[in-house]
Amino acid sequence: MQPREQGLVMYTLRHANESRSMDAIEELTDMPETVKPEEVKLAKQVMGTFEGEVDLQEYRDDYQIGLREIIDAKIEGREVVAPEVEAPPKVVNLMEALRKRLDTIGAKKNPASMPAPAAAKKRTRA
Repeated sequence: MQPREQGLVMYTLRHANESRSMDAIEELTDMPETVKPEEVKLAKQVMGTFEGEVDLQEYRDDYQIGLREIIDAKIEGREVVAPEVEAPPKVVNLMEALRKRLDTIGAKKNPASMPAPAAAKKRTRA
């Protein structure tokens, strides 16, 4: 990252084996030709969470901090033991999980704009 004119410029270099053609991405072959209005609304809501002023002084790089702690511990001769990581729970409905997450973010940004909770839908078997 470096300053350039009235902003910052960041470069990310990739190895050739990290780059691939869009045609090589199998998941894109199943993409629908049209997009549902609710998906567009959700996409706009996601993008809206990124709007606002950025204060880089508030940014904390937890990865670099943790890495520095490990390096310092090894230099001091302390044993470094990786903590056990719990497997995340399986997400059944990604759209619903995303909506809930966006509602949480929206509530933090603007508590007055929090939508009323929707009535729970009952599932029935066919």
